[in-house]
Amino acid sequence: MNDAIRLDRASRGSEGRGSAPALPWFPLSRWDGLKPALLEGLTVERRRAFYAQCTPRAFSNATEILSQDEETPCAFLIVEGRVEVTFVDVDGNTVIAHIAGAGEVMGEVELLSGKTCAATCRAMPNSRLLGFSSTLLMEFVPTEVILRNFAGILHGRLVRDQRQLAIAQFYPAEARICLHLLRLSTGARSELHISQAQLALLAGCSRQTVNSTLAALRAQGIIELGRGIVRVLQPGRLSYKRLSL
Repeated sequence: MNDAIRLDRASRGSEGRGSAPALPWFPLSRWDGLKPALLEGLTVERRRAFYAQCTPRAFSNATEILSQDEETPCAFLIVEGRVEVTFVDVDGNTVIAHIAGAGEVMGEVELLSGKTCAATCRAMPNSRLLGFSSTLLMEFVPTEVILRNFAGILHGRLVRDQRQLAIAQFYPAEARICLHLLRLSTGARSELHISQAQLALLAGCSRQTVNSTLAALRAQGIIELGRGIVRVLQPGRLSYKRLSL
């Protein structure tokens, strides 16, 4: 993969050596704030040790990390940045299924089931990920914990998919755009690195509709726009089904 960064395993720490594991990019305090649902229930020290044994990968450009209908070489934990998840149907139509952020894991379903990838995952520019195998995951996470966490992740995805289906069926284009912006900007994600073309695919509408809707939201002070960036200033106002656009 392009822009791959590998740590020398000899320089990595491991749990029980008395010193903190060597981790890339950030100080330990920032790593401790990363709490993936897949690792829920593990101690801070156990999570650090797991991270240290993963393969860190940094992407300066958009890079495909998993390909639809192909085997999964490993799963990826998003440390920083975004991963775009797309699905192509038999007629060649592309749908953006999800834009994943820090703490989410891509490919774990396929990794544990032995199935080919259900969708294509593309790391967005300036993203940092950790790659890991099923063997490494099971070395650090007890089977019963993996099952519980895995079930919780699948439940969350079911809820997300049902919400997106409701948005697609019952809301006009402008409201779909607003609700997707609201969903993507939850938590600390006030600044979204998303293009108008991506937002149009996500909302199932034209780029012209996205352009006019974003312009109206900016005029109302609800968002700010930059080059490929949407900064949500007033998320509460995006929750309305119909805005005065």
